[in-house]
Amino acid sequence: MVPTNRTLIASAIIATSLLAACGDSSSKSNVTTDKAVTTPVNSFKTVACKSMLPSAKVALLTEGSSCGYLTVPEKHALYGQTASDKKIEIAVLKLASTSTNKQADPVVYLQGGPGGSASSSIAQVIKTATFINDRDVYLVDQRGTGYSKPALLCTEFDEAGTPDQVQACKARLENSGVDLNAYHSVHNAMDIIQLRTALKISQWNLYGISYGTRLATTIMRENSEGIRSVILDGMFPIEVNGISDTPWANYESLNQIIKNCENTDDCPPEEVKAVIEDIIARMHNEGMVKESREFIQTLLNMSSESVILDYLLAVNKDISKYASALDTITEEQNEGDEQGEEELFYNAMGLSTVCAEEYPFLNITALVDDNSQGWSASTQLAVNGMFHMGFDAASCKAWDVASANDIETQAVTSDLPVLILNGLQDPQTPAAWGTLVAKNMPNAQSVTNPQGGHGQLFSGLSCFDTMAANFLANPNKTLETSCVSDIAELSYEASDQEESANFTFKGDDSSADTVYMNGVIGSDTLKVMQKLFSDYPQVKTIVMQNVPGSMDDEINLLASTELRNHGINTHIPADGMVASGGTDMFLAGVKRTVEAGARLGVHSWSDGSGTAALDYPRDHQEHVKYLDYYRVMGIPADFYWYTLEAASAENIHWMTTQEITQYGILAE
Repeated sequence: MVPTNRTLIASAIIATSLLAACGDSSSKSNVTTDKAVTTPVNSFKTVACKSMLPSAKVALLTEGSSCGYLTVPEKHALYGQTASDKKIEIAVLKLASTSTNKQADPVVYLQGGPGGSASSSIAQVIKTATFINDRDVYLVDQRGTGYSKPALLCTEFDEAGTPDQVQACKARLENSGVDLNAYHSVHNAMDIIQLRTALKISQWNLYGISYGTRLATTIMRENSEGIRSVILDGMFPIEVNGISDTPWANYESLNQIIKNCENTDDCPPEEVKAVIEDIIARMHNEGMVKESREFIQTLLNMSSESVILDYLLAVNKDISKYASALDTITEEQNEGDEQGEEELFYNAMGLSTVCAEEYPFLNITALVDDNSQGWSASTQLAVNGMFHMGFDAASCKAWDVASANDIETQAVTSDLPVLILNGLQDPQTPAAWGTLVAKNMPNAQSVTNPQGGHGQLFSGLSCFDTMAANFLANPNKTLETSCVSDIAELSYEASDQEESANFTFKGDDSSADTVYMNGVIGSDTLKVMQKLFSDYPQVKTIVMQNVPGSMDDEINLLASTELRNHGINTHIPADGMVASGGTDMFLAGVKRTVEAGARLGVHSWSDGSGTAALDYPRDHQEHVKYLDYYRVMGIPADFYWYTLEAASAENIHWMTTQEITQYGILAE
């Protein structure tokens, strides 16, 4: 089976927006200063990246990357209206390809939202190398987001505001000179269209994620010149209403939960459905209608995780635990993890887009029926009142922007080569929406990941990354999709073992001398490693990104010895985490290096019967095998005894810089 895209519960719960993608929070104020722009309209000005981005982001950039601003009218000349005199600036970041023989046609990355910023994805695009290994990638902060000027935030509220808070944000922005009627998809699309001309690029490829797919199809509709191919990942169709069709998407996810249960032993689907409905009914009887919607949203966010059954059991016993049970699961899933910096969501731009394009056209949709069949009245009452990210009728009434042209309700027809990627477990943009769009695009290929969530690329799925690369290489060729059939249908079967470690080349460049290791060291790791060194004798370094331990200590010591015998170096990157048996393997490196910020963990061990390592005499054979291993690796015996005392077998101790130095962990 190919790797699956099943994220941690904590991550899924954070990503609750329908069209979610957020901006970067570093050094941002509530509104970028809206000074008059003097640069000629539709011209591009290159600037030093350090003048646009914070130093942490500048440090990430690939060699040859560049930054600049495209100057455009705040309102383009559209539908018989003249362009506005006022100009704004669109921030553009070119991430230079890492290839010495890159293709001439770059990829334009269109972020989701609406209200997310593409510049927040710099690290993701570089780390995964999904596109950048072959092509330059242009990250464009859509108007009103990121480092574009102005960047629009509602500081009066976080995700969703009251009508009064929404009106206050609108008044503040308009008083600063912002025309909120200019911040929606068609003006957004014209920015991208004019960017290609300003950069004098003959052809490029569009990649859109979530709302970015809607923007991409708007660009295709307005002017398809210069578009070589399009990848739509997590499809949000123009012909679907982003407000009134939210319940449709939620029913689709609830139905998928029941189907996942059908795939699971000892998970009677009708009983699970009855439990969900009973919980909602009991909550309504207690006047907890709002809380029932929070309960449903939690189910949707964890719909691909086996712990959903544990959550249902906990809430079924006590409906008041709809939130506390979630907190317990989140803590267990996220134990020891460090949370990254919170990203900004440019909700003013999001409101302007949704309230111009969705609110005036409620219930105008290409979807058939309301998708609520078979669900109880109380469930329908709850689901039919659910919205995402504060994008609801009440907020749009308060935001009060002009309606977009009714073309924003009509499906886009195009002969361009298009690849549509869907996730069957996507709680935000259901796979059925991708199928809907494909009907109007005769040269579209639509592929669905049975275990996929929201977005198939940039998540380590080699099957889909390879398909995307093949599509870009020859967009008019029928794709080989057999790897998708190797992905099993999702079930809620609990697994006591983590996925065994895998070794991958960055950008699938198998000629490289560096491989990346992720996962737990398992019983097959020795054979996998032997085959790796046999097939790719040029490998000199293993970058250990996330190696939390080993399931088989005997195999771990043998595999680690194999690593040393081949003269391999080991390295832990700044965002890396290596612990327990993974630390033992790290010590096998001939050269051992660790970047600032990386975590190296140690602890004691137990034999599974309740006997801890320090319960054995110091000359016991159980100790000797580890002491012999450390001696061969040139690590002092004191390090072994230190690990046993640093933390119990159930806990972990993250080594300090002083300890790493004291025990000679690093070796240049």
